[in-house]
Formats: sequence, structure tokens, C-alpha cells
Amino acid sequence: MVSLATDAARVVPFARIRSRLPAWVRHPLALGLLLLFAGCSQTWVALMGDGIGDIRLYERYGQHVAHGLVPYRDFFFDWPPGAVVPVLLPALPGGAYIDWFHATLFVYAFATLALVHLTLTGLEVGGRRLYAAVAASALLPCALGAISINSFDYWPALFTVGALAAFVRGRDRLGLALLAVGIVSKVYPVVILPLVLVSIARRRGRLEALRGLAVCAGTSALVALPFAVLGFRGLATTSVQQLRRGLQMESLGASVLMALDHLGLAHVHVIVGKPYSLDVVGGGAAAVAAVSSLLVLGALATVVLAYASGPDDAQRLVTASAAAVAAWIAFNHVLSPQFLVWLFPLVPLVAGSVGARATATLFAACLMTMTWFPGRFWHLVAVEQVSWFVLVRNLLLVGLFAVLTAEVARGAARRGRVAWRPWHSSGPRSTSPAATSRSSWESTTSSSATVSRRPPARRSPSTTSAPPFAPARSSTPPGTAGSRSSSASARAR
Repeated sequence: MVSLATDAARVVPFARIRSRLPAWVRHPLALGLLLLFAGCSQTWVALMGDGIGDIRLYERYGQHVAHGLVPYRDFFFDWPPGAVVPVLLPALPGGAYIDWFHATLFVYAFATLALVHLTLTGLEVGGRRLYAAVAASALLPCALGAISINSFDYWPALFTVGALAAFVRGRDRLGLALLAVGIVSKVYPVVILPLVLVSIARRRGRLEALRGLAVCAGTSALVALPFAVLGFRGLATTSVQQLRRGLQMESLGASVLMALDHLGLAHVHVIVGKPYSLDVVGGGAAAVAAVSSLLVLGALATVVLAYASGPDDAQRLVTASAAAVAAWIAFNHVLSPQFLVWLFPLVPLVAGSVGARATATLFAACLMTMTWFPGRFWHLVAVEQVSWFVLVRNLLLVGLFAVLTAEVARGAARRGRVAWRPWHSSGPRSTSPAATSRSSWESTTSSSATVSRRPPARRSPSTTSAPPFAPARSSTPPGTAGSRSSSASARAR
């Protein structure tokens, strides 16, 4: 009893103090901003320090564009057209490019964090899980180190999680437009596109899925077309070089070959490839790169099939998206440390104990990356023993993919599709499992499943709320009471 009284005495004052704080202080984003700034200010991240990685290359390209040169036409540009904006913006104010780059990147990172919060609230997540997910996403840059704020990878991550926030709230076309900007910035968000199209086709019909695909293609063309017109040859050269890249030394296949080299079973070394890529050659590296590409396709197909075999649920779409991006990173023949930033806003969105394990695995992979980057990066170029840490990190990423994909497949094992849950419906939300597993537009006849022998009470149109993602055609014949009730409900919404 004394212990319980002591615990109560500790909890009550804290609750009173918290209730007196301003609302913005109690908001999860306030905690996220504090943790993000504190983490990025650490010496090994150095938000206000010197840059590393490709930031000097960004500065050169940004100055070129600021002085009127056109990417792809007047100079070689390594990345897709959407990457021009984050490279150019720090060069516009003048002065220290690195300081401005860090400042703009911190803005992207916080905007990404805000969209993580928006996605979670769209999934009706609250309480401790909401705070924990926002905190984890804010602290992951601290775990990865300086490369997280010295590359522009938060830029495509921002549009990717923004697309998911739109999808879970029923704004499919807006989400596809945002996803398109991410695709033309760093390509990888394209792995989410098949999942989204499957979801839209099942919820709203194939015609709407085709319209959404047209929105995505049109937005991509809108961003890329000016550069294609002005510098088509340069853009084509960049695209071909990216497709023909060799087995990058930090990829899964390269780390396996380096391990075999240490065991005396192969002989490999690192060369400078194109564009500015450090690639492993020897020991069948070309064959390993080809196998890596096949593994990526197989892993992505597994995720899409697992998602398509299960129910249409927003949480499953988010989890499948994280699994698809993890597959692209883990099995690809190109893997740079900054690619892990792509997972920062996605993995913390995964629910339950699976989400906790996945987030812990991602933290471990980030910490393992810091064992050689940037401090011992050139030891890896010399194929020294530090490559064992690379192998462990890559196996952690494979484990992350396996955990996420198993969760998606576990949802597919539950036979019987359920309708997309009406998160933001205007009417009261039922807590009955039967009510959550079928939408209000499915059936209004007497053959509907009930939990009692009495017929269900007829609800007035003013209290009836249809899900936001109702399909284009109702299963109730036109002119019946069910169709009139649904129409009245839609007008009330």
C-alpha cells in the first residue's frame, strides 16, 4: 500500500504540471523538434559543422545553376531532375553553402517529421505510440551520423511520407502527385507505386487506378520535361550511367565478396567507377551485381503479392511500403549510407511489436554504419577487416525486410477482405468487429450478419457515415432505400 501511495504521489503532480503546460509544448511534434535538433547538434552529426560526403559536389552544381547554367546541358548532373531544387536552394542566398545546406535540410527533416505525425493521426494512432514513433523518427539521424544531414535524401523522403499521409486520408490523386515528385528526385519511391495502384483498383475500381497512374506520370513529366527539352542528351547519359553502375562496395553482394576475400576464397579490390562510384571488381562481381538486381525484383514482387492477397487496410499499405523500400535498399547492387534516411519516416509508422522490432533493427543498422563511415571509409576502400561491419549492417537490413514482409504476409493469411477503415468519418464509430470488417455501403438487406435475432435498427441518413474510400459503384441497386440512404449520407458528409 505504501508503494502504491508513493507511485500515486509521483504521478499526480506530473499530470498536474503537464496539464498546465501550453498545448504546443505537450504536442508530439514539440518533442520531435527538440529531439531532432538535439540529435543533429551532436559532434558526430555536426549540424553546425563542416560537411562530408557529396556536399562539395552539391555546392559546385548549385553554384553552376545559380549562375545560369542548365543541368544536363551545360554540365554533368548526377541525379534525377527533381534533385536540382535541394542542390540549388542553398546557393541562392550566397555566403557559406554548407551552412545554408544544413539549414534547409533541417527544415526538410522537420517537415518530414510533421508528415510522420500526420500519417500516424490518419491511422488513428495516439498516446504513447504516437510519441514513441515521432521520437524514433527524430532520433534516427543521430544514430546514422553526419551523412544524414549532408545529403539531400530527406528531400525525396519528405514527398514519400507526404504521399502516404495523403493515401491514408483518402486523397489518392494528391498522394500520387507527391509520390511522383519523390520519384523524379531519387527514383526509389517508385517501389510504392504498385502497392498504391492495387489498393486504388480494389477500393475505387481500375478506371480510377488508371487515372491515378496518369496523375503520377503527368506530374513526373511536368518536373522532368524542361530538363529533357533543354538537355536531353545529358539527361540520357546520366540515366544510362546510373543503370550501368557496378557493384558498389557497401552493397550486400560486395560485402559478401569482401568476406570471401578475407577467407581466401576470392580476390577483390575497389575501383572508381561512374559516376564517382566506388565499385568492387573481381571474384565474379559482375555476376553478383546481376543476381542483386534479380533479388530486388523478387523481393518487390513478394511484397506486392503479399499485400494484394490480403485485406485493404491503411496500416498494411504503410507496412508494405516500408517493406518495399527496405527491399530496394537491402538487395540493390548500389547502397550508400544516406539511403537509410529513406527509411527514417517509414519504419516508425509500423504498428505493434513488429514496429518496435523493425525500428530497433533500423537503429542497429544505422549505428553499425557509423563503425566505418565516415571515420574508416578509406579502410573499406582498401578491403580491410572493417568490411565485416558492412556485412553485419547489410544482414540487419535483410532482417528488417524479412520482419516487415512477414507482417504484410501475416495480414494476407487472414482470409476475407475487409473494407478500408473509415478513419475520419463524420458519424459515430462502431466498436463491433463486424462493423469494422464491412463498410456501411456493402449491404442493407436482411441477409446481413447480426449479433442478435432482432432486426438491426434503421439509422437515419444524418447519423450514417460512409467510409471515405467507398467504391464507385454501390452493391445496392439504384432506386432502393439503401442507395437513397447512401446518397443522403454522402450529402451530409
